[in-house]
Amino acid sequence: MKDRPAHTLPSFTQYINKVFGFRAASAQLHDARHNPPFSPQSVFLAVFYASLFRLPSLQQLEAELAQPALQHWLGLEQAFSDDVLRYSLCSFDVEGLQQMLVQVNRRLKRNKAFEAGRWRGRIVAALDGIEVLSSYSRCCESCLERRVTTRGDDGQPVEHTQYYHRAVGCQIVSAPVKPILALEWVQPGEGEDTAARRLLAQWPELYGSSFFDILLLDSLYAQAPVLKLAQQIGWDLVITLKQENRELSQNAAALFGSRAPDVCLQQREEGRIREARVWDTAGLPFTADYPQPVRVLRAEEQLTAAHYRKGQRTTETTTQQWVWITTLEPSTFPTREVWQLGHLRWKNENNGWNDLTQHWAFKHGFLHACKHRPKTLSPSGQREPVPNRGLAVVTLIQCLAFTLSSAFTLLHSKIVRRYHTPLIEVARQLHRSLWQMQPPARAPTVPTSRP
Repeated sequence: MKDRPAHTLPSFTQYINKVFGFRAASAQLHDARHNPPFSPQSVFLAVFYASLFRLPSLQQLEAELAQPALQHWLGLEQAFSDDVLRYSLCSFDVEGLQQMLVQVNRRLKRNKAFEAGRWRGRIVAALDGIEVLSSYSRCCESCLERRVTTRGDDGQPVEHTQYYHRAVGCQIVSAPVKPILALEWVQPGEGEDTAARRLLAQWPELYGSSFFDILLLDSLYAQAPVLKLAQQIGWDLVITLKQENRELSQNAAALFGSRAPDVCLQQREEGRIREARVWDTAGLPFTADYPQPVRVLRAEEQLTAAHYRKGQRTTETTTQQWVWITTLEPSTFPTREVWQLGHLRWKNENNGWNDLTQHWAFKHGFLHACKHRPKTLSPSGQREPVPNRGLAVVTLIQCLAFTLSSAFTLLHSKIVRRYHTPLIEVARQLHRSLWQMQPPARAPTVPTSRP
């Protein structure tokens, strides 16, 4: 193990600068500070490398910045505190970061990063919602609210107001590299589906219509406006249905109940065996108000998986039922492939949001409700703090670090391919390599004599 080669920060930085023009793009970012002693690029790079190293907080980043090695790597003459980070990030250029993420993903597609894993020549993406943080005490003007019942010290139910933020994100799920493509935040007074439609409506402007071909969605998005929008853009959909009271689901259940399943399937993956009986029919109207014909699949499944309980290995079998609607044609995508696509949506959970949550401090709540931010003149002539963009900014930087780290390890790294190094170990190796690089010694400061 000790003789194995390890990744170094210079090789990672050389890769992202050469392939994505990372340093040049970061130099174009700005914030609302006036004549800042530390450039927006320095602040961005500090948070980017903190995300790359999986540091959990700005306080730990402040401690790391006190070390000469990181200062030298970022091109700093001296360290700056987390107050500088907060003051800059709360007023940072969100649009510039979004465009930077778009350009990175465009470059990945031009470099054929999404070719592996295509489904009959098509790229598959998934869209889903993620709760970023929740709090019972701190809130901001963009917080969503809900009532949560807990048990008090006396065992009686107590109702509290909980504040939280939620976003809708889109991610490639068919390729080995699964980048986050875009995020849209749910605003107070609206639902997740509204934010999703807003994100999808601006997609042609961000990426163009043909950036991916098939979109996987949850039952929340089984709505006529979503189907109309996908048809206009040119996407095919695979949507999971959960509401058994939907008219379409009821019609399909009545139709399938009178006949044998169209196909029986079995799939083995990661120590599990999934057996399914699947019914498939096309040409059912979506709704009475929007009678676009859709294809409906219903699956009755048995999932057999091994579990360890109290040190003993046991095998457990559970029964599941699934219903999907899709616009994919049966002649192009047979029943088995649509069934597999329906389950592929969970890749978005396991390789996207779950990874970001477990290993990237995605739910830390960076800069939520922070009041330390620059001021600007309002229309009335009063100096008022700029809107707090800190949470959205740090989230986008984390998405950039997640995407570039995945591209480096899965597309570029020979060490990962040869030794199957876990991605979190790559992050540790990059962090350790920083402290192995000795910065040049600085000349001692000569005290000036008083006149």
